[in-house]
Amino acid sequence: MDNARGGSGARRSRLNSRRRQRNERYGRFIGLTALGTLLPGSGLVAAGRRRLGTFILILLGLALVVALAVVVLVPQSRLASYAGDRQMMLLLGGGLAILAAVWMLIALGTHRSLEPDGLSPGRRFGGALVVVLAASLVVAPMALGSRYAFTQRDLIGSISSGGESHTTPEIDEKDPWADKPRLNVLFLGGDAGDGREGLRPDTQIVASIDTDTGETTMISLPRNLENVPFPEDSPLHEVYPDGFQGPGDQLEWMLNAVYRNVPNAHPEVFKGVEHPGADANKWAVEGALGIDIDYFMLVDLAGFEAVVDALGGITLDVPHDIPIGNKTLPNGECSEPRGYVEAGENRHLDGDEALWFARSRCPGDDYVRMARQRCVMDAIVAQVKPTTLISRYQKLANTAGDIITTDVPEGMFPALIELMLKVQNASLESLTLDREFFESMGTTSGDPDYDALHERVDEILNGSSGQSSPGESPTGSGENTSETDDTTEAAERTSGDGAGTITQVSERTSDTGSEDGSGDGGEAEADEPVDAGKVC
Repeated sequence: MDNARGGSGARRSRLNSRRRQRNERYGRFIGLTALGTLLPGSGLVAAGRRRLGTFILILLGLALVVALAVVVLVPQSRLASYAGDRQMMLLLGGGLAILAAVWMLIALGTHRSLEPDGLSPGRRFGGALVVVLAASLVVAPMALGSRYAFTQRDLIGSISSGGESHTTPEIDEKDPWADKPRLNVLFLGGDAGDGREGLRPDTQIVASIDTDTGETTMISLPRNLENVPFPEDSPLHEVYPDGFQGPGDQLEWMLNAVYRNVPNAHPEVFKGVEHPGADANKWAVEGALGIDIDYFMLVDLAGFEAVVDALGGITLDVPHDIPIGNKTLPNGECSEPRGYVEAGENRHLDGDEALWFARSRCPGDDYVRMARQRCVMDAIVAQVKPTTLISRYQKLANTAGDIITTDVPEGMFPALIELMLKVQNASLESLTLDREFFESMGTTSGDPDYDALHERVDEILNGSSGQSSPGESPTGSGENTSETDDTTEAAERTSGDGAGTITQVSERTSDTGSEDGSGDGGEAEADEPVDAGKVC
């Protein structure tokens, strides 16, 4: 009896010992499988395939050293500029896709080499699950990076221009700023909304950028600028020797009508041109300011709604109810709105609400709307954080490709991205050609003295005068230069590395605004600048 019991105990002990050994082998298998998936080659070495595993480890080490050297030795601005290089995005996207596939194959091979014989289906499934989970930590980011690289490549291809243009300069893409101390880009906000025939860019802003320092002056032109001259070397100078003027409705002869009306009236001038309206508009702005306009970028305001939705909405203060969907009637009154952007602090607006907050002009005028547009732009900048871009990049890129039009050649995007990094770390001045500006020269936007305007713009851009013009203050001041608290915007944005600040300088406004905020809305006089700080 005792012998039987002793034999049974010994057998049980042997079984338990074997079970522990199997569990230990399985635990070692799981651990080495996870390690081999995260660090390719290490699992193969443990499985006895030393030559192959060591070779893979050496390749991985060399790749890491090269990547580290690139990050350390190549300037960050140069690395960022590669985002505008379609060929580089193709190599990056393809390389990440291939690397992800190879990494996964090595992980599967490691799992197979380490797997013990005789595993139950449940334990085999557990091993495969470990491979999938561990690989997802490495392969998933590679796959996402590959997708983003191809998306970025498609975005550059969709918005870049390769067509004919009368106004795009010939620039050496290898050294684009060698003979170009300033780059002038015309930003247009196109509105082809209901009740309008064709597109009219009511928002027109010139960004004049010092290509050496990145210091930038933003010049906002009123849409109702009249008698705009065209440069003498432009074919439109012969067509409109006395400026853009003619019979009929005065609204058809203002600056914002050039984009649509000039190509329609003189198609022979723009035969074969990819963006005839933009070419005409660039010539008009050149004639108005007396400077060369190198490129344009037009954003369709109707598509702006999709951008805000892609960001997940924006948050800003709404001082009073803003009408949605109304317009100015022939008798000067406002039509019935379909709703309102309701007043309130820290209101979260979706795309439609943000669009009408920036677009609504009845009651009110252009300068009230321009102030609200600045509010929306500030809110978008505040909303665009790295986490937002990463999580919503695909949707944002697809949306941008649908609403942005430009004549920037594909090969110029890397240099422009590098220049934009300089702009972020340099001062930013803002000049609005408003009522006060023209009154200082004894004129109006309806009948400007363009020779005097050319001189004033030259003084501002080239620093040939030590005096500040109306609507402009010294670079980087950020202080209120008027006697009353009328600063339009004096917010400073500090770059991520603290290297410098971007300051939008204050613009003088009238003191007609009331303490209750009525001065932010529809009672401002025409052509009178409005304090953006009071409308958001």
